[in-house]
Amino acid sequence: MKIENNNKEIIQRITKRSLKTNKVRNIFAILAIILTTFMISSVFSVGISFVKNYKTMNTRLQGTTADTYLQRPTSEQINKIKDLNIFNSTGSEINVGKVHLDNLRENRTGVILKYHDKDNFKNQISPALGDIKGSYPESNNEIMISRLALELLNKNNSKIGDKIDIPCKINDEVKNESFTIKGIFTSYGLTQDVGYIFVSEKFVSENNLTIEKNGLFSMKTKKDYMNASSDILSKEVKLNKNQKFDYSYAVDDLTEQAISIAIIVLVIVSFIILSGYLLIYNVFYIAVTKDINFYGLLKTIGSSPKQIKKIVKGQALRLSIIGIPIGLAVGAIVSFGIVPAVMAMFFSGTSKLAMPGDVSFSPLIFILSALFSLITVIISCRKPAKIAGNISPVEALRYTGAKAKKQKKNRNTTNGGKLHKMAWYNVFRDKKRAILVFLSLFMGIIAFLSVNTFIDSIKVENYINEYVPNDFELQNENATEGKMDNDVLDNIKNMTGVEEVTDFKISTLRLTMNNDIIVPSLKSSFERFGQEEENVDLFIENSKENPEFLDTNVIGIDDKTIEKINKNNNDKFDVEAFKNGDLILISNWYYGDKYKDIKGNLTINNTKEKISQTFNTQVIKFDDSLPDGLPTPLGIPTIYMSQLALEGLDKKSSNYVLYVNVDDKYEEQIKASLEKISKSQGLMLESKTGMTELFNKTSMVQRILGGGISIILILIGILNFVNVMITGVNIRLKELAVMESIGMTKKQIKKMLTFEGVYYAGITMALIYTIGIGIIFGVSVLTKNVADYAVFTFPTVQLVTLTIIIFVICLVTPVMVFKSSSKESVTERIRKIEK
Repeated sequence: MKIENNNKEIIQRITKRSLKTNKVRNIFAILAIILTTFMISSVFSVGISFVKNYKTMNTRLQGTTADTYLQRPTSEQINKIKDLNIFNSTGSEINVGKVHLDNLRENRTGVILKYHDKDNFKNQISPALGDIKGSYPESNNEIMISRLALELLNKNNSKIGDKIDIPCKINDEVKNESFTIKGIFTSYGLTQDVGYIFVSEKFVSENNLTIEKNGLFSMKTKKDYMNASSDILSKEVKLNKNQKFDYSYAVDDLTEQAISIAIIVLVIVSFIILSGYLLIYNVFYIAVTKDINFYGLLKTIGSSPKQIKKIVKGQALRLSIIGIPIGLAVGAIVSFGIVPAVMAMFFSGTSKLAMPGDVSFSPLIFILSALFSLITVIISCRKPAKIAGNISPVEALRYTGAKAKKQKKNRNTTNGGKLHKMAWYNVFRDKKRAILVFLSLFMGIIAFLSVNTFIDSIKVENYINEYVPNDFELQNENATEGKMDNDVLDNIKNMTGVEEVTDFKISTLRLTMNNDIIVPSLKSSFERFGQEEENVDLFIENSKENPEFLDTNVIGIDDKTIEKINKNNNDKFDVEAFKNGDLILISNWYYGDKYKDIKGNLTINNTKEKISQTFNTQVIKFDDSLPDGLPTPLGIPTIYMSQLALEGLDKKSSNYVLYVNVDDKYEEQIKASLEKISKSQGLMLESKTGMTELFNKTSMVQRILGGGISIILILIGILNFVNVMITGVNIRLKELAVMESIGMTKKQIKKMLTFEGVYYAGITMALIYTIGIGIIFGVSVLTKNVADYAVFTFPTVQLVTLTIIIFVICLVTPVMVFKSSSKESVTERIRKIEK
């Protein structure tokens, strides 16, 4: 009959004293828990913050959460739409007018007056605004104004409660209005030269403005109705002659890029979780095997297996109480520095301004991180605690870390006595421990090499060569007349150091519907964005009553540029026919993989001057040497033709994009001049040097973040190895002392331990040079999906450097551990161990 003893206090006392006597083990264990908790909490904090901030950025750039619009709706249409119950929110806005000032017109900027009803502002507009102060106006003389509008009106210092006088053009009539500021906000959006003023409902009524004459009804579609909303609206809502529903959403789908990013993130998180588990498990497993003699002695004085397990788990939980809070605190602190850097890393220009740098300090992240670390510690302790609890006192006294196994035949003394064979046996005497060391080192090294492969593949030179072939690019973003006139072009061409200027012109012209070119484009584009095929027929029918649906961008290309494009393009075309105005080109993007089958003629109309011309049409795969057009209705392609042909259709076409290439020694001087021109004319300027600087900053952040995580993983692997060697040598001190007592010299023991280090390093690097290289090539494929400009760069220097470092550590560590443990004589060491 077994009698249970109740001595909880004794167990707790032994647990505490055991902790105090194992300070080195405690440091390793706490460090393992801190590293694991820190990595998990910081990675998930960055990930969740990125998702939330990215969503906010997209909303801000769009300017609203709405995705469906109807111009000048009637009250019957509004009521019908609301009754359909397929929208999360609906609201009305009215274009009231604009501020009438000469300096705004001269600087190609503007301030627009708008009205939003309560639902529209609360649910659709305010989520797209930032830093809102005050509230929406209610009285007829109150306004809510954007900070950009205040800047454009030279009222930067104005605050809530101040009165400002503004000349407004409303209903084609200019009059001075005196307003009181009731609210201030920051607007974002893709157009950064337009400010906004929101007026009250009473002001709109006083000026006889209505939604039916001047307004827009906007809707936010419920997720379940994304695919069906257009069909439902077309069937249920009767439209007037010049009305149509506009949509600004695309059906959610997992693109190759999204899948690749998800895989990369999943791999990183998996590496962190597995590495953390291996580190914590290894530390506790080795710690228990080191103290196995102690646990055996406890059993000789009556301790039960259950009590010994409690002692082991109690030590682990006490160390967790120290390590987990420190890991969470470090993770939280680092997150505040990492998140803004990550947000800035991926975006520039308007997107960067709209991208918040908020840290998602969700308690769930830290609760889950703490739970993971705690569960990992508990799981890590189960096997070591089981070993400690089940071992007999006699086995504990003889324990050397190796499992007893049956000998199939007598060991050959001559072969077995060779140092390299003895070392091999010692490495694998505890196979589980050896595998843990190999895994830890392998994962740390492969993570480091994968990060370097990713970053080197997307280095700035690759991006510049692919996407920034010109030194400077000036763009008239909205093709506004007068912003980039011929005087501006002549000024740039005459600058000292300018070697080449390429000008692209643009005009908005109308296509004639046909079955050869337009219908295939509509079908392919509608299918890509999840629209039903019936919507193509509906679009065609509506275009008969609303021919403006077929308005598109026509971009004019000079002869020299088109020759260069044909030379470098795999899809060849008749250059002379293009120059003469007999041939026009369309990008294959509108047609998908079967673009080469698209052939036929297309008629283009200048409705203002009543000019029409029919062109032979060819679809080719463009590179990035040609500018994209302005937004057009879904499925209506941008047309590229010679400048000669465009001039025949529209003599008033606008200068749209300018490529400027310069002599390197004049680059800084020309850059300063172009910056002045772009600022005064309201143009967008991109420079190769500017993109290089931006990309280098991004690359630096990537290296710090990715390299930091991978270096931590390498340190985990090295920490595991060092811990294994320290513990392995300490467990085997008696064995080594006995071997020395029977004639083995210290030099031979050091040589044997050196062989052990060689095996650890050699096997690890063999895994890297086989499986690891396969993983690196896999990373290169994923990188190409994430960034199409990526060029695979094998991390030769990093691999060779790490190989040397790992071999040095693995060779030196065992010898140093033995040297520090064998300063006393053989007799003293044997006596000390047997006490």
